[in-house]
Amino acid sequence: MHIGQVGQPYECGEDKLEEKVLYRLDKDGHCLVIVKAGITVQEIENIDHGIAELGIYIDGPILFLLFRFGKGSWNDAPYSWHTVPREFRMFPAEAADSNRLRISLVEAGSGIVRAVREVVFTAEFAEALNTAITVQANGSFNGLSYAKHINIVYNQYIAEDMVELAGIHMVSPI
Repeated sequence: MHIGQVGQPYECGEDKLEEKVLYRLDKDGHCLVIVKAGITVQEIENIDHGIAELGIYIDGPILFLLFRFGKGSWNDAPYSWHTVPREFRMFPAEAADSNRLRISLVEAGSGIVRAVREVVFTAEFAEALNTAITVQANGSFNGLSYAKHINIVYNQYIAEDMVELAGIHMVSPI
């Protein structure tokens, strides 16, 4: 999953994108894309220069990457290795770089990348995340159960709750 360049379209020919948060591991490593309407200067500043806080919450078949940048609020991105299109699936050991997270903030209304950042994981965080993905990849998967489970989690918790339940956290300076 590419992260794009600031000031350039995230996807060529696409000027309007659906708001979403997408986390994925692919051949280039860990990526987080935040597509949002009405991005503020503070949100760009948070991504560009704010302290990055990350967490991992696992609930059944779902891994939630928890994140907060600078003065922003906690957010989450659900992940299952099995929901990644087959041509992009990658075990952490096969990825070019599984020790960092590449982040893009994209304006939904224009499709333009507004901020890009890389965060280096602590060794403990990288090991926990990569191990969780490997375990998940080697397990069984039922798409219907996954969809039901994700709804159950979101009916019970918001991102701040998941942070309290997270098995591991890290803080990365600017």
